[in-house]
Amino acid sequence: MATSPTVSVLQLVQIFISLFIFCSVHGLASKTPLKTYLFSDKTPYHFTSKAIEKPPGCEPVHINMVIRHGSRYPGSHRIQKMKELLEKINQFFPSNSTFRYNGLSLPWTIPYDILNSASKEMSALGSEEMYSIAKRFLKRFPGVLKHGYSNSNYSFVATDKLRSSQSAVAFAQGLFEGTGHLGLAKFRPVAVKSSGSYDDDVVLRIFEACPKWQKITTKRNSEYRKFLDGPEMRRVSRNIAKRLGLTKKIAFRPDMALEMFLMCAFGIQTDSADSSWCAVFKEADFKVVEYLSDLKHYWDRSYGRKINYKMACPLYVEITDTFENFLKQGKPHGIFRFAHTGTVIPLLTMLGLYNDSVAPRADNFNQQANRAFRVSDVVPMSGNVAFVLYKCKRDGAKLKTERNGNVEEKSNCKGNCRGMDTNGSENSIEGAFRASEMTVQLLVNEAAVPMPACGGKMYCSVRRFLSYYSHIKYNCDIKKICGTHRKCKKPSKGPQD
Repeated sequence: MATSPTVSVLQLVQIFISLFIFCSVHGLASKTPLKTYLFSDKTPYHFTSKAIEKPPGCEPVHINMVIRHGSRYPGSHRIQKMKELLEKINQFFPSNSTFRYNGLSLPWTIPYDILNSASKEMSALGSEEMYSIAKRFLKRFPGVLKHGYSNSNYSFVATDKLRSSQSAVAFAQGLFEGTGHLGLAKFRPVAVKSSGSYDDDVVLRIFEACPKWQKITTKRNSEYRKFLDGPEMRRVSRNIAKRLGLTKKIAFRPDMALEMFLMCAFGIQTDSADSSWCAVFKEADFKVVEYLSDLKHYWDRSYGRKINYKMACPLYVEITDTFENFLKQGKPHGIFRFAHTGTVIPLLTMLGLYNDSVAPRADNFNQQANRAFRVSDVVPMSGNVAFVLYKCKRDGAKLKTERNGNVEEKSNCKGNCRGMDTNGSENSIEGAFRASEMTVQLLVNEAAVPMPACGGKMYCSVRRFLSYYSHIKYNCDIKKICGTHRKCKKPSKGPQD
């Protein structure tokens, strides 16, 4: 893995100034965001403010996180699509038009900040999301995050995309604000390491470095395409055309409704906070277009195909290797990785989370209202996954019970299970901590979630966790999964974050 910093001093200063100005105006952003709209992966961050139940007799000692970047501006390709759509619509609404619909005025122009943004750069809202998440983690886990910053105490890693490094800096500001030595604000610079170039990153951006996945994904997603052309999306497009008075003026297609949905989504998360296009959607319309996007992610990123999550095994291996290194050395206390939707969804899928008994398809929209795989809730902007390690005091009787199988699971190891004993339990790791003393808990968007590895409980022993998922680590042949590794000549045509 490359270790060159991804953020220049100038970038650090610019981001810090932006954060300072924004937080001065809006406070510390400690209020729980309101979940007004659901845009699948384009949903601004929201979370459930619940107390995290700490395992009895245990104290947190290590946090290992994978975090999606914060809310952002649209990419240049998306802005061009917006312009093309507006050219078709605005011709029916001259500049002296008095057309109004529920807060939307036409003709509509793209806000200045969107037109002048760098492609997909993080917005002020995204910085605020990252900063606030870090502040809440600092409050909940002060013992883990009390250590002074150094590269050996805390590690920050980001993909080579601007929004990822921006997220890392904003998050670090939330953790270490006022603890540094620079200026009156006592700013603390942190090192942000790169996980590799976008087309050669096998840990945090594997979807750009997996030839087999790219070959499959460039083909049409049949469920997505069928739903886009299906009755639900056609009804949404008819509804919008009627509200705008365009029914007899233009052939308003479902893909145009999708584009307006994205205009609404990006409008509210950029600095202009323009929600005008949201006015043309009713609640039922939002749910339909949200489902369309979820279909894409399910079939291209999650349970729809095995390769979607199998190719994410290097990330799991790195996470669990850092568990073991921490047990041996007692450092680092925190590892924070900043990446993308295509990083977080496969990780959660690999762990067996949010798996519905009936897969979402183009023909069962009405049966999926309460689906577990709802990207708006699972991986919104700034969506995050945290593995928290606890050191626990356990008496001999309880430890013996665990080893006898009341707590430990049989190993899922298949093939070459190096490092595993005959019971499938991870060999004892000696060092700063004993594996037998350690418990692991998984948080998704700041809330503890039940883990299959723990029999549906909110925490269990590290040994049990490692044993349950051992098949991932010891069958992680990325060349076999993805084919001969090569640098891609151009970005994937698959769904991008």
